Amino acid sequence: MTQPLFDFDLKRVSRTHYITGKAAINFPHAGSTTGGWHFLSYFDREAGAAKVSLAGIHYPDTTVFFDHAGVIDVTEQLAKLGWFAEGRRLFMADHYRAAADMVVKWALSESRHCNVEVAEWFPTEMDRQRLLDLLDIGRPKLCVLRRQEKVDAWLLKTLEVPIH
Repeated sequence: MTQPLFDFDLKRVSRTHYITGKAAINFPHAGSTTGGWHFLSYFDREAGAAKVSLAGIHYPDTTVFFDHAGVIDVTEQLAKLGWFAEGRRLFMADHYRAAADMVVKWALSESRHCNVEVAEWFPTEMDRQRLLDLLDIGRPKLCVLRRQEKVDAWLLKTLEVPIH
């Protein structure tokens, strides 16, 4: 049986199985200059449906690459938007971690196209650098898996700048 691409509620969300991917990229995190423009595509309160990808379920578990960097508690933010956790805590990747998770998912696949839009999602140099710094944390594990060259080639093409 094929694994579904999304969960349609928040019942399995935890610190281990946090929300990641495009639902996290588009979540309007407080104080962030990135993401937030397609939020309702993933969290439709009126319909009572969320459309979220979870780390370790729909996405690879990237803890070995990034530890818990960028995984944040969003229980209160989601409650303010009408999404209640019934006594549980809800966790989500920040924009940088969500993009890094997407890069790792792509790097581990056989696909040639990475769907992370660095220039669009991270418009400032500071934002791009934060993403690169996080990807650097995962570099040793990607090297062991012989996938870092794929990521480096994509970064070179995407950013048009030399990679360390």
